[in-house]
Amino acid sequence: MTLVAGIFSRSARLEIPDETCNTLSRVISRDLNDSPSVFRDKRLFVVKADIGAFGEPAWVTGPDGSVTAVTGEPLLESVSGAHNRALETALLHQSHSESRWNALASARGVFTAMSYYPSPARIAIATDRLGLRPMFVWLGDEHIAFASQLRILESVDIVPKEMDVRGVAELSAIGFPLADRTPYTNIFLLKAGEVLFATDDRISRSRYWRWDQIEPSQADVASLAVLANERFKSAVALRLRGDRTTASYLSGGLDSRAVVTALRKAGANLHTFNFSLSGTLDEVIGGEFARRIGTTHHQGITVSEEPEWSAMMSAKWSEVWRSLDSKPERPGLVWSGDGGSVSLGYVYMTQELVALLRSGNPEAAIALFLRRQGSNVPYRFLRAPVAQQLRRVLQRGIEEELADIESEDRGRAFHLFLMMNDQRRHLATHFSTIDLHRLEFQLPFFDSAFLETVLSVPIDLSLGHGFYMRWLEHFGEDVTSVPWQAYSGHVPCPLPMPATGAYQWGSRHRDRIRAARKRQWLGRARTVLAAEDFPHALMNRRYLRIASLMYALGLRDYRGVMRTAHHFHNYWSASAGRYRLPDAARISV
Repeated sequence: MTLVAGIFSRSARLEIPDETCNTLSRVISRDLNDSPSVFRDKRLFVVKADIGAFGEPAWVTGPDGSVTAVTGEPLLESVSGAHNRALETALLHQSHSESRWNALASARGVFTAMSYYPSPARIAIATDRLGLRPMFVWLGDEHIAFASQLRILESVDIVPKEMDVRGVAELSAIGFPLADRTPYTNIFLLKAGEVLFATDDRISRSRYWRWDQIEPSQADVASLAVLANERFKSAVALRLRGDRTTASYLSGGLDSRAVVTALRKAGANLHTFNFSLSGTLDEVIGGEFARRIGTTHHQGITVSEEPEWSAMMSAKWSEVWRSLDSKPERPGLVWSGDGGSVSLGYVYMTQELVALLRSGNPEAAIALFLRRQGSNVPYRFLRAPVAQQLRRVLQRGIEEELADIESEDRGRAFHLFLMMNDQRRHLATHFSTIDLHRLEFQLPFFDSAFLETVLSVPIDLSLGHGFYMRWLEHFGEDVTSVPWQAYSGHVPCPLPMPATGAYQWGSRHRDRIRAARKRQWLGRARTVLAAEDFPHALMNRRYLRIASLMYALGLRDYRGVMRTAHHFHNYWSASAGRYRLPDAARISV
């Protein structure tokens, strides 16, 4: 199953509105060819849509009127032999009937699960160990609504929409809300390894898995590299399931290269795809490595604005596989190297940052992190009461997340903060559009057993791709026989770069991207300025107009203002002017 949504009545006396059920059925998928399946009794309505990428169903109903629905692929350790989603769903159905979550703690995949039992009425909703696959929840006095995509709950009238100014400010500045926040005060995103359990008289949220309970390993680095290699090969084999033909992204970096190398070693006939700007090193190096490793390589077209990677891959791969004589067994599955640079490469972590954290100065460490990411809230264009309440909103959000992480090594705690926030939200766009592009990703870097190993490696061994390169030694000489693009300040590539490619973040290509994005943000600013429902209670229209003019003339870089105005207006409109400030009661305009 790909998407699921539903509503649970918190009392036997309360009916589920027909209108809500009809809305959920109508909006579960935006693909008109989908035929949603539904389950309904007096206490629960649930609807699911499946793009068929995995092949097996993940929907179980019992003779007692119970139902379990799984999205994604759990990959339970307790399943022996070949993994099968139908079997895994049945196992979760049985364990949830007894309110046991131990099966979830052995899952290696990316998934969500919902189980309902009618007597006594109870529902459990769970995420994978990292919470990578989203599940949004609304808790009302009479009903509980849940959905794989936020847009689904936005469409349901029974779910009130109220803009969470804090969540939208975080989204604008960092790229995602922190913790379990969403742009709405009354809708939250389940956390990593979390179970929501509801009966007639209680609602609980608990964590069946905590990454901060993994202790730093005392093993030597060579042994850890061997174990990480074994876990990664296992992660690839579990997901490949003997498929002979499949597809993968391939950039000029190491993450996708590691995935491609592992697939070729597993015997896969592999089609690789690169979507770089024309003439860049990423394009040249990706193609060179594809020739070296023996894949059928395809070069896609990238526009300079915010690219939709999943949609681009879907269009290109569909064009390719439909023309093949030997069709891929599961064309809806595509491999990706997402997750490697943060979990294993520590790209946002530096020795300076770690030193500040370990010296008991988290405030300076957080300020350093936000400065390097270019993350800030543009207070000057906000109304004074709003700006005042958002003055330290980013710092406070990170402080709260760090306080929730149990680790004596505060440097390690910051890495876990990144995993459970940045990485947990990393594929938000992919999952929010999956009914349109219709691809599931195979994500071995997010395999939970692999993560157990790499997150046990002491961070001093991992900073700057240190442990990554020791791990990569087990892939054979091909993987480092072609140059790769290394991160600044990390282990450098010792090979000379091809003379024919340009660094994609060099001045010429950077200027192309900036110009395209500038046009995009100015267009969005014009839309906000012209809006009849301009959020006057939050923003200063005159300041936004001046900032737009200065940005258009190249006098100041006001992208942050444009971005914040865009998001604030979007969620103000969706909430019909209802909003809540971080330390204030509900406000309705």
